[in-house]
Amino acid sequence: MFYVNTFWFTNASELVARYDKKNHAEEAMIKITRLRKSICPELHDEDMQGNLPTWIFVPIHGKNHWSLAIIRLHNDDAWLAHLDSSQGTHDLEAIFHVLKQVLWLIVPIDPALVMMGIMNVEQQQDGHSCGKHVLQMLAGAAMKE
Repeated sequence: MFYVNTFWFTNASELVARYDKKNHAEEAMIKITRLRKSICPELHDEDMQGNLPTWIFVPIHGKNHWSLAIIRLHNDDAWLAHLDSSQGTHDLEAIFHVLKQVLWLIVPIDPALVMMGIMNVEQQQDGHSCGKHVLQMLAGAAMKE
C-alpha cells in the first residue's frame, strides 16, 4: 500500500494538462518521472513494472471538498475507484482522465484497459465533514487489505 500526499493529484493534473498539449511534452515527461518516483522512489527506469505498490491511495482536494481515489495495480492491468462523501462535487471524468494518463505514463498501462468505478460510501450530512470521511475511507480500505 502507498499513500501519496495531498499535493500529488494537483501536480499530476497540471502535468497531464501539459502533456496533453504536446508542446510541453518533454518538460512534462521530466516532471512525470519525478511524480513516478514520488510513488515508488526505489524504482529505476529499467524496472518500472517490477516493484510498484499494489494499492495507491490518492486524496483529492478541489472546490473546497475532499474525496479519495484508489488505484489497484495487478500484473498488467489497473482498477480505479472514486470514493466521495458528496457525490457530484468533483468532476469524475477529469479525475479518471488524469489517473489513467498518469498510469499510462508511469507504469505503463494502456488507458483503454483500465477499469473504473464509483464506490458507494456514506454521504455526509453537512458541508464540512468531507475530510473526516476521507480519513474514515482510508482507514476502512487499509483494514480490509
